[in-house]
Amino acid sequence: MAKEEIISESQVDSFNFPVYAASAKEMKGIIERNGCFSIERLETTNPLSEAFVQPDTRVVTLHLRAGLEGIISKHFGNKIIDELFDRFDKKSEENSYLLNNPSYSLNQLFLVLIRK
Repeated sequence: MAKEEIISESQVDSFNFPVYAASAKEMKGIIERNGCFSIERLETTNPLSEAFVQPDTRVVTLHLRAGLEGIISKHFGNKIIDELFDRFDKKSEENSYLLNNPSYSLNQLFLVLIRK
């Protein structure tokens, strides 16, 4: 039995959500070229490294929904949101072993800037 589509292929093809996470070196270069700030502190942190907590896929799904729901619903409409994130949560649960992989890292860039 085929799963029911909640959005069309053409809607997916027309959705563009470019995301790029700059490295610490790239961010330093961007800030220096801008010239408006000096870097007081720049470091890469891993919030899971000091007190490893078993990732909860539901929490991950809720965080993504909080950040992306507005963008997704603007393009695809509000009707799909609950179903979309329910499906995402189920897929995340099925593949939760990937989050528990020691080579997986959730690095964050921490910056303290001072306006020049």
